[in-house]
Amino acid sequence: MKMKKSTIIGALIVSAVPFISMSPAFADFPDGDIDFIAPASVGGGSDYLIRSLQPALEENLDVSVVPRYLAGGGGAIGFMKAANSRPDGQTVVAIDNKIFTQQGLGNVPLKYTDFDYLASLYSVPYVLALSSDLEIDDLESFLADENNQDLRIAYAGTGSSTNIMAILISQKLGVDYQKVSYPGAPEAVAAVMGGHIDGMVMDPMDLRGALESGDVTPILVTSGERSDALPDVPTMKEKGYDVDISNWRGVAAPAGLDEDTKARWVEALRVASEDPRFVKRIEDLGLEVNFQAGPSFDEYVENLSESVIPVAESVANDS
Repeated sequence: MKMKKSTIIGALIVSAVPFISMSPAFADFPDGDIDFIAPASVGGGSDYLIRSLQPALEENLDVSVVPRYLAGGGGAIGFMKAANSRPDGQTVVAIDNKIFTQQGLGNVPLKYTDFDYLASLYSVPYVLALSSDLEIDDLESFLADENNQDLRIAYAGTGSSTNIMAILISQKLGVDYQKVSYPGAPEAVAAVMGGHIDGMVMDPMDLRGALESGDVTPILVTSGERSDALPDVPTMKEKGYDVDISNWRGVAAPAGLDEDTKARWVEALRVASEDPRFVKRIEDLGLEVNFQAGPSFDEYVENLSESVIPVAESVANDS
């Protein structure tokens, strides 16, 4: 019997990451260095979050916080490694909408409930940005371009949230542009800046260098309201398209964290979110820190799952 591709991918990931059974509680936290997993390449949004939090977390927890880069599978490799780690607080993961898109696509045996969500630090929209060499300065010009279906638009990894949003934007605009996967955001941005590809769907954090240099032109964002990072760029809702989806950046741990360890992590992240060094790095992106934790954050995650997972499921069914 022929196995489905998604089943094979899931099996390979599970076999690569041995499952470790969960123990109900781990009293001594922290106990040595902390692994902070980035389910993406060096230089992307997850990396930026980890590096921004690192100094304050190390001071507060009095241990080293070690970034671990596990790119691949649109975040699946890193998420699976994190989900199968001991729930003792020694391993956490930078998390965002990718966790919902992975579940919606059904590529891996992974659910968003496999994690305890510690905090969210800020959120950003997705951006459709084109190479400035194309001289397409706004959405109207893009839609009017008779060659728009020939444009090559990048995203960061098959199964990533940027993959889903690249497809969703294409469907909503009625423009079947070519969609091209890159291992991560840095590689996609480099390809656009190098003239190898025409544009990309990313978030402002991943695009910051290209935006500052003027190498790319943002033409729309997917959030319900205009982003502080890109105040002059219209939303899809403004243009008559029913899309209101943003990407959040937060921290999660394997499900099963004991309450004392979880409370210690939440407090450390709260203190880090108020640290002037962290605040400055986020404000340098044109964003504001928006710390969320506790029951209200759990509700936020659940609401997001109900919004994003069906989008990923519909994309999987239509593709």
